[in-house]
Amino acid sequence: MKFLRISILTALHVCLIFLHTSCIREEMNACVQYKLNTQAVDEQGNDLTGNGVLEKSEVYLFGEKGFIRMIPAKASLEYLFGNHKSERLTLVAWGNIKEDTLITIPILPGTSIENARLKLKRHTEGNHLPVTDMFYCRKELNNTATRSIQEESITLVMKRIAAGLSIHTLHLEEQYPRQEENYTLLIRGTGTEMDFTGKVTGENAEYKPLSITDEQGNVHVPPFRIFPTGEGKGIEIDIYRGQDKVCTVERDNEGKPLYVMAGKQTDIEIDFKNTQIKATVKVLPWGEVNQNTEI
Repeated sequence: MKFLRISILTALHVCLIFLHTSCIREEMNACVQYKLNTQAVDEQGNDLTGNGVLEKSEVYLFGEKGFIRMIPAKASLEYLFGNHKSERLTLVAWGNIKEDTLITIPILPGTSIENARLKLKRHTEGNHLPVTDMFYCRKELNNTATRSIQEESITLVMKRIAAGLSIHTLHLEEQYPRQEENYTLLIRGTGTEMDFTGKVTGENAEYKPLSITDEQGNVHVPPFRIFPTGEGKGIEIDIYRGQDKVCTVERDNEGKPLYVMAGKQTDIEIDFKNTQIKATVKVLPWGEVNQNTEI
């Protein structure tokens, strides 16, 4: 019975693939040959593909009935598939998705683009791992050509979808004396998953990045990468002295949530000099850090 069940599932999988290849043999007037290329750009549109930023890319093909197949990252990106004029196809490209930081939840044929997801991995102690320098592109294809066979070159232009974050404190030890215990920061918020539309979902993530305490007792978190915050949502920063949580910061000086945006480096400075804690947020170009901070 188990063998029969596996055989049936295999046959169904083959049939799904055949639906998108049979027109190549039998209905040439409904076929389109796409030559796919991937490209990574920054927020200004500058090409990053040739400078080593993009280490790997993966392309996923979805149809009106869900997931069809993955185009292998290391194989040729010339892929011939049938596209009936009434059918709409969607290509999703990811850049720098690595198994040591993210889990690609298995995608079965027919899975919708909203239900295909990436998931954060955890450290052994339970906190989530920072993400890689992720890139993303989604492109819909709709064949409107009347020629019997159409050949088209498609470039999937991926933009950075990871958010950069760095944090610094001022006058922290004056407000919360160290007592020979170091400070650590826990960043909560954003989600634990990202679907193939680029939307962050899932439960609240918890990141515990490297925290460096200087001679003045201030804490500095060097730049690391997380999922961006969703619309209307922000992150919360818990400051610990040893095992004790002494403070939580969740809004800036204007009372707004602490946002982190895709493709941007967000630098947050938390000043404890006065009774009212002040959090200043600076949005910097990717890769830049606050030049006024010395670690």
